[in-house]
Amino acid sequence: MAGYLFQCRLALLKSLELTRRNPDAIISVEKFDDIAFENADYADCLIQAKHHVQPKSLGDKSVDLWKTLLIWMEGAQHGIFELSKTTYVLITTASCPPNSAMERLREGASKTDIDAAYDLLSAAAESSKSDVTSDARTAFLKMTPNEAKLLLSRVTVIDQHPNLTDVFSEIAAELIILAPDHSKLAAEYLEGWWLNRISQHLMGLEDKGIPVQHVILKAHEIGKSLSEGALPIDDPNELKVKKYSDDDECRLFVRQMRAIQLTDGMVRNATSDFYRAYAQRSRWSRENLILEDELSGFDSKLEDSWRRRFESELLMENAASSMEKVMLGRRVFLWATQESTPLRNVVVVFPH
Repeated sequence: MAGYLFQCRLALLKSLELTRRNPDAIISVEKFDDIAFENADYADCLIQAKHHVQPKSLGDKSVDLWKTLLIWMEGAQHGIFELSKTTYVLITTASCPPNSAMERLREGASKTDIDAAYDLLSAAAESSKSDVTSDARTAFLKMTPNEAKLLLSRVTVIDQHPNLTDVFSEIAAELIILAPDHSKLAAEYLEGWWLNRISQHLMGLEDKGIPVQHVILKAHEIGKSLSEGALPIDDPNELKVKKYSDDDECRLFVRQMRAIQLTDGMVRNATSDFYRAYAQRSRWSRENLILEDELSGFDSKLEDSWRRRFESELLMENAASSMEKVMLGRRVFLWATQESTPLRNVVVVFPH
C-alpha cells in the first residue's frame, strides 16, 4: 500500500516540478509506466517508482532493477514508445552500492559510465540464477550491445529518494509560494483533489491523462482560498456531509419548517444545508482557520438579522389565523434562504 501511495504522491510532486519546465505536458499513471509524461499521446518520459519501508540496496542482481528494465525493453520492442526519443527514470528509496551499474547511471552519466553499466549488467545477467529475473536477463542478453547501451544512455537513476512521508513534505514545499502560512494544508487539499482525478484516470474516465495545467490551476485556486483572511469552501463529498433522514423529523428546526408547511424538498434541502454548514465550520475549527468567537459573533449577527426581519413582518401584518401565521413564517423563511451575510470571503447560502 505504501508503494501505491508513493506512486500517486510522486506523480503529483513531479507534476508540480514540471510546471516550470513543461506546463503543457500530460501526466498519466499506470498507462505507459508507473508514471509517464506525454505530449500528443506519445510518452517522452517514463518513470518507475520503487518504494521500500526498510533500507534496501539496488545491486546489479536486484529484482527492482531487472523488473524495471524488462518493462522498458518490452515497451520499446512492442513499439509503445521509441527507444531513442524516450527518457527513462528509475526513482527509488533504495541505495545504489558503490561501483554498481545503477550508480553509474545517476544524472550526468558519461559514455564511460554507460559502457561500465552495460558490462556490469551483462555479467550479472549471465551469472544470476534467479527465476524471478530470468525473463528480464534473457531479454537484455538478446539485445545487441548498441541497443542495450542506447537504452542505458536514456536511463537516469534517482536513488535514496525521499519516502512516502517525506514526498508529502516536498509537495508542501512546492506550494509554499501559493500558501505561505498554510502550505501543509494546501498540500492536503491538493492531494485530495489529485487522488480523485487519479481514481477517474485509473477507471478509464480520463483515459487521455491529466494535464499538468489542471494541477497548476487547482494549486492556485487552493492557494487563493487559503490566503490571508480567506476561508476555503470544501466539496460536500469530501466533507462527508450527513444526508437528510427520517430521524431528522424530531429536530427543532425541522419541526419549525413543518409548522409552516414547507414542501418535502425544501425541508430536505434546508436540512442538508444545515449539516453542510456544521461540517464546514467544524473543519475550519479543526484546522485553526477560524476563531470560536468569530463564529459566535457571526451567529449573533445572523440571529439579529432574523429577529429584525421577523419583527418587521409582524408589524406589517397582524397575523391572527393559523394560515396567516403560516404565510408570515414562509415569508421569513424565504427571506432567510436568499439573504447573504458574509463570513470573511464566504458569501453562500448554506452557512446560514
